Amino acid sequence: MIDVEHYLEQLRAVYGGRRWIVAQDVLVACGRTAAALTELGAEEVFCLAPTRGAGDTPDPEVYPQLVLGVEGHDMMSSIRAGEAALGDLPPEAHAQLDAFDPDRSAPVVSTMFSAHETIARRPVFGGRPATWCVLEDKTIIDDLWDAAGVRRAPRRIVKAEREELERAAADLDQGKGTIWVGDNREGFHGGAQYLRWVRAKGDAQEAIAFLTAHCHRVRVMPFLDGVPCSIHGLAFPETQIALRPCEMVVFRVPGSNSLTYAGASTFWDPEPADRDEMRAVALRVGAHLRETVGFRGFFTVDGVLTAEGFLPTELNPRFGAALGTLGSGLPELPLYLFHLAIAANSPGDWRPDQLEELLLHHAELNRRGGGMQVLKKRFDEDFRASLAENPDGTWRRAGEDEEVDAELIVGPYPMGCFLRAALVPERSPIGPPAAPRVAAALRFVDAEWEMGIGELEAAPEVR
Repeated sequence: MIDVEHYLEQLRAVYGGRRWIVAQDVLVACGRTAAALTELGAEEVFCLAPTRGAGDTPDPEVYPQLVLGVEGHDMMSSIRAGEAALGDLPPEAHAQLDAFDPDRSAPVVSTMFSAHETIARRPVFGGRPATWCVLEDKTIIDDLWDAAGVRRAPRRIVKAEREELERAAADLDQGKGTIWVGDNREGFHGGAQYLRWVRAKGDAQEAIAFLTAHCHRVRVMPFLDGVPCSIHGLAFPETQIALRPCEMVVFRVPGSNSLTYAGASTFWDPEPADRDEMRAVALRVGAHLRETVGFRGFFTVDGVLTAEGFLPTELNPRFGAALGTLGSGLPELPLYLFHLAIAANSPGDWRPDQLEELLLHHAELNRRGGGMQVLKKRFDEDFRASLAENPDGTWRRAGEDEEVDAELIVGPYPMGCFLRAALVPERSPIGPPAAPRVAAALRFVDAEWEMGIGELEAAPEVR
């Protein structure tokens, strides 16, 4: 197997010997990226962020930095407000960046969601053209599945109008309700915020009110029972590779028509035939993306592993959040910077087949997972706690000399706080989905610290 040092050499040739500006959603993430750039030989790095985030922030003596103080009322509005702020910086921000980079030669490493071509009058490195971004619209993606030869669930695309939505739902309901998801009229959306699970009249009324206010078109499809999951691929200019499946930690909310996305896990192991099927989907989609829109870099196919196999639900033509979980077993290789180098078509001896082998090997050996929530309770500083699991599956605070099963961190976020409970790998079973354990841990956190999470239920396995 090829050593990771080979890929670090390629990345040093891309990132070393120059100034960089890191403009990401939170200062904590900027710090991690800045440290990775420094390891690759960057001369200087400036950190620019809409808000602080939860975790350790970069040392201002090492990395000059600016936090814009952006606020939002939910996850999507916070992300959009942050992106808008990065695209329209105040004069004082331009002045600080120009003092750091007087000739404006420093490229910008931005967020994985970014559609900006420039930030602070400087080019975004590895930025996404419009032909890539548009594929994130969940109402058009079924045509791509068909063109790529990927099996999918039935669906109907209708106007965001009551009669059409109700008619489509009646036709497509297979006994467990239907999923309604809106288009990108207001821009990209994720985290299931524009998605509704419609089973009863009350579900439909709220969904109609929301989607008619925010969308032009809606995709209606049967509710798919099973393990929510994703498969990642990486498209190079001439070929593509596929990684291993990840569980998407998605919860049902009792008494609600909403689903809640809470993160990713690699503790889950699907059956070998299902794993092979999902990897084949990623390879077909990667080839189609390369050939039709010249796509380069990581992408994600989200879906559900049902009793009938894997069925895709959406495409993220960008670096996916679960890649941080997949890549955590190989922390010395900064996957996001690798992605941007490929997306920018940087020259290098990339050796796709060997990279696939390397990433698969380390992902199998190093499992990770947990759950996060974005909440309205405000925290101005980080809060941390160690958690332990009881034999009956409930959770508690871990004692000083006790084995720890999860680490909790809570910190500032535009709408209030960001919370994450990371399962300890050595104390986590490999094979079954992690969502039930995460739900139980979050249930304890909510009761202990009155976080406002509410009741969450994990999907039952159907295979």
